[in-house]
Amino acid sequence: MALLELAPPGAEPVSVSDARGWLRVGHGDEDALLASLITAARERVEALTGLALITRSWREVLDAWPQRRLSACGQAVRTGAGPLINVEAVRIYDAYGQASVWSPDEYRVETGDPGRIIATAPFALPRPGRRAGGIEIDFTAGFGPAPDDVPAPLREAVLRLTADSYGGRHAPDAARGEAGLPEGVAHLIRPYRSVRL
Repeated sequence: MALLELAPPGAEPVSVSDARGWLRVGHGDEDALLASLITAARERVEALTGLALITRSWREVLDAWPQRRLSACGQAVRTGAGPLINVEAVRIYDAYGQASVWSPDEYRVETGDPGRIIATAPFALPRPGRRAGGIEIDFTAGFGPAPDDVPAPLREAVLRLTADSYGGRHAPDAARGEAGLPEGVAHLIRPYRSVRL
């Protein structure tokens, strides 16, 4: 399974000037460093939550429909990132490597988080013939194109992770919580993490 970003986000959830203000850095000498730390922090928050903070296009490549993401008696599947905005195409490969597009008339899309693709009766999730990479889903997910579209706790988590990577100069809490995160960050993202039963 692979989740591929088809294009980078048009913006980051926080700007370099936001990070400078948070860190109380009055100069722009390290703006390139801060920009890369912001990107790394955003990617970490996205990996931990399964959410795309800034809207962009994705391609998910699957060998089979993942059991842990199925619902509705196996007739619905969650996408690899949310909040889901749209599904552009679902391609299924046969044993000879030929792709066919699953007709949108045979499924509906439930947007939001979690976003799902739901086979409409009497149809079912199609089975790929190719054992590896038999399913490709092209979709759009994210909270929105602008930093202000991202929930404030997730933006703050990106800022705190950026500060922690920068050297912890502004992070008052050195305590580490789940996944080795600074305790404040773990608390901020906890409501956005998917729960697995």
